Amino acid sequence: MVEITPKVHSMDGLDHPIPTVGMVSYIIEEDPRDYTLIDTCFTCSTPTFESYLSEAGIDIHDINRIVLTHLHPDHVEAANALKRKTGAKIYSHWI
Repeated sequence: MVEITPKVHSMDGLDHPIPTVGMVSYIIEEDPRDYTLIDTCFTCSTPTFESYLSEAGIDIHDINRIVLTHLHPDHVEAANALKRKTGAKIYSHWI
C-alpha cells in the first residue's frame, strides 16, 4: 500500500487474471477509524487486501463506505464479501 497524499493510499499489486493488466483500489481516511474504499478487487485478492490493511494499521471494520467507480469485475467482484466483513454501505450508480 502506497500513500499518494496524506490520508489517501493506493493498494496496487492485487491479483488480476490478465498478467499485463494491473488493478488498484484506493483507501481514503476520512477521520481516524473512518475509511472509504474506492473500488474493491477480485475475491481471490481479498486476503492480500486484508494484509495491506493490517500492515497499514487499518482495522477492516473501520471501512464505512465502498464506492464503485464502474462495474468491471476487477473493481466490484469482492464488493459484497467486503460489505459483509465491514458493514460498509456500497455506493454505485447501478446498485
